[in-house]
Amino acid sequence: MVDSTAYAELALSHIRYLSETIGGRGSTTHQERQGAQYACDTMAGARIPSRLEPFRSGRSTYRPFVLAFGAALISTALYFATHFRLVALVAGAISALSAWGMFAELDFSSNWMRKLLPTGSSQNAVGVVQAKKNRRHRIVLLGHVDTHRTPVFYSSTTWHKLFVALVGGTFISLAVSAVVYILLAVTGWVWLHWALIVATAVQLFALVLCVHADITPYSPGANDNASGVGTILALGHRLAQYPLQHTEVWLVADGCEELGCYGAAALVDQHPDELRNATIIALDIVGAGDPAFLINDGLLRKYPVDSPTLSIARQVSKDHPALRAFEHAGIAYTDSAVLLKRGYRAFTIDALPREEAGAVQWHQMTDTVDRIELDCLRRVHEFVWNILTGIDQEQQSSAQRST
Repeated sequence: MVDSTAYAELALSHIRYLSETIGGRGSTTHQERQGAQYACDTMAGARIPSRLEPFRSGRSTYRPFVLAFGAALISTALYFATHFRLVALVAGAISALSAWGMFAELDFSSNWMRKLLPTGSSQNAVGVVQAKKNRRHRIVLLGHVDTHRTPVFYSSTTWHKLFVALVGGTFISLAVSAVVYILLAVTGWVWLHWALIVATAVQLFALVLCVHADITPYSPGANDNASGVGTILALGHRLAQYPLQHTEVWLVADGCEELGCYGAAALVDQHPDELRNATIIALDIVGAGDPAFLINDGLLRKYPVDSPTLSIARQVSKDHPALRAFEHAGIAYTDSAVLLKRGYRAFTIDALPREEAGAVQWHQMTDTVDRIELDCLRRVHEFVWNILTGIDQEQQSSAQRST
């Protein structure tokens, strides 16, 4: 029997290198590229053919929203300076455009804000472990290299709940502003100004938070997400020794997940035919707590995960109770969200503390390697391995039925 503890220790060594030797790996930065190159070199060292695949990405999580909120606030200032009905119509159009842009950005869609902002260079590190026999299926293990900035609204559970409420509240304020401006242009009812004042206050608060967030340092990202990359690299070592029978496995350390899943989108854009029917499993924040898996993913819209993989994960959880794996609804978003939106077979594995008191370390400077739990890495490794072999066994059974 294979000792998964050794692979967990190997994953921990990768986490330590990524989070301490390289450190914060902001999207499109030199440090992100260092992380991708490290993943590529590690796979090559395990005799897994690997390569870097470049792509273009946005450069900031928050600048699109700064642009949207800023445009809405400027139009509001112009209206209150003039009180012209024509200006109210223009302000309403800008508020509607900002609301649409915000929704599109949160749903991983192209929008006017992305087109106006500068882009940067990023890359995916891709390695391929061939099936032992004739390939009948393909699995992609996906973990993002990049780390997030460290804004105040990720510093506590209370702050994060306030931020989640603010996201929805700001979108509503933009939509309400658009309607109010149209009513003002048509009716001239000045009592509607109170609605604009409230909406403006919400938008201004959101703007200040976004501007502040964009100047904070990058997290060292031990759990989010060196843990996912490290686990994938350790699984790569195991797969190189014990390849699956009928399943080819791609190991991908992708870039720019924190900006809106640009790396995952680039991966399927560059390999549409190869990955159309593949099972794609994202590993994100798997370094502390108990192994877990999502039943849906997304931020504004929730997309159900791949049903066959969900069924296998549930069976593995039932058959191996010592792993203490459990399912839950998506909290924010992972790389799977953009893939599910595009119709790919995606699924996400993470790890969470069971108790409310056990806070997940993410998007903070405290996301360091000393908070990583070796036993969690071991159980996540075993959980993923059992899912991989479960998928492969289904392919083997399918091959036997067809002969």
